[in-house]
Amino acid sequence: MTLKHFCLLVCLGPFLALFAGEDPVLMRVGGREVLRSEFEYFACRKGADGLSRDSLRQLARLFVDFRLKVQAAEAAGLDTSRVFCDELARYRVGLSRTYLTDSAALSRALLRRYKHLQELGPRIRMKQIYRRLPQNVTPASLRDAVAQMDSVYDVLKRQGAGEFDALLERFSDDRETHWLYGIQASAEMQDTLLALRPGACSQPFFTPRGLHIVQVLERVEVPSFASVRDSLLQACPQCVDEAARALAENLRQAYGFPKSRSPLSDVQVRTIMFAEYDSLEHRVPDFRLAVQFHRDTLLARAVTRRMLEQEVPEAELAAYFERHRTRYHWDAPRFRGIVLRCTGRRVAKRVRKMLKQLPPADWQDAIRLLFNSDGTQVEAEQGTFIPGQNPYVDERIFRRGKAPQSADYPHVVLVGRKQKGPDDYHEVLERLLADYRTDQEEHWMRSLRSSVKVEINQEVLKTVNKQ
Repeated sequence: MTLKHFCLLVCLGPFLALFAGEDPVLMRVGGREVLRSEFEYFACRKGADGLSRDSLRQLARLFVDFRLKVQAAEAAGLDTSRVFCDELARYRVGLSRTYLTDSAALSRALLRRYKHLQELGPRIRMKQIYRRLPQNVTPASLRDAVAQMDSVYDVLKRQGAGEFDALLERFSDDRETHWLYGIQASAEMQDTLLALRPGACSQPFFTPRGLHIVQVLERVEVPSFASVRDSLLQACPQCVDEAARALAENLRQAYGFPKSRSPLSDVQVRTIMFAEYDSLEHRVPDFRLAVQFHRDTLLARAVTRRMLEQEVPEAELAAYFERHRTRYHWDAPRFRGIVLRCTGRRVAKRVRKMLKQLPPADWQDAIRLLFNSDGTQVEAEQGTFIPGQNPYVDERIFRRGKAPQSADYPHVVLVGRKQKGPDDYHEVLERLLADYRTDQEEHWMRSLRSSVKVEINQEVLKTVNKQ
């Protein structure tokens, strides 16, 4: 540690002690202390606000499960893997850029970007019935164009904006939909667009390009600075660079170093900036909490993924399906089998007898070879039928409706059965596997909860988000 590092930490000592005193231990998970601020940061990232007592306790249980997964990952050594360490280091470096800045300079830079958005004005999605007019348009052509656009507008007034698309297809030289900022349009177009509400159509008007009737489809106002600040921060790294140079210059002046062309390239200032970087966790609680939350989230996901991605034996999936078969019952019974429309009674009797001796997978081939090789004696439709799908199944199985009669195929035979759910787990494999993984994770979590001692200070829990 350099002398400047040491001096910086000594100066921070009283502040850190004060912060620790205001951040009590909320719980102990497996003997490890968890501070109130860590839980509050977790709650904030989960979008929890204004929590009731019951929801606070529920969130605390969720947080405990989160901590249990982190400890399981650490016990498995996942926190020492190269992939994990590299990912965490990249995150810390990226996050630190927004903290190693002069906050006032950063705000000014972002506000300049926001002012540019304001100058652009609202974004408007529009389409137009447009007649292009050349600069040397003749008076006769101009009169014809005006008369046509007036007629189009009369139709819109009589029949409503619902006719806009049909008229656009017939009469417009521009059939595209456009997103425009007000500043991108001509003065005439801008005034017209800003005056229209979404869905409304304008009267015909001139611009230097020609004649227009526009319809506004959508209007997106410029959001508040607070709502887009984080987006601007991500989209404008140059703002962060500007604020970082401002911080370096402030530090240069504070330490009395001579002025240089670029403070960030000055060796002495860079040494101070490195000290600032190294001490971020100690100086900035938000930074520490953000890095720790990202670290813990990576570990919790990694250990869960490792547990869930283990290959599941086919026999285990089949057994799971049998244990939970009713979970996969259909909303209403279905008929699984085949509908046979036959040319005669003897054909119907023979085909029914034959199919009962064969597995369903062979039915269609047997019918084709034995009954339809020299002409079609049997029309067959095989599958799993729901009510309303086949009139013969509806009449005979579901007892609804009347099936039509056919002179060519007067004898109808159904082979199969009505059932409540699938026969085989392969029919619901994707859903079955998801359910199996969910149950597997819950079993794993029960095991973790039973093996680790958890202590929660209820009095401290009551003070969450209330200090």
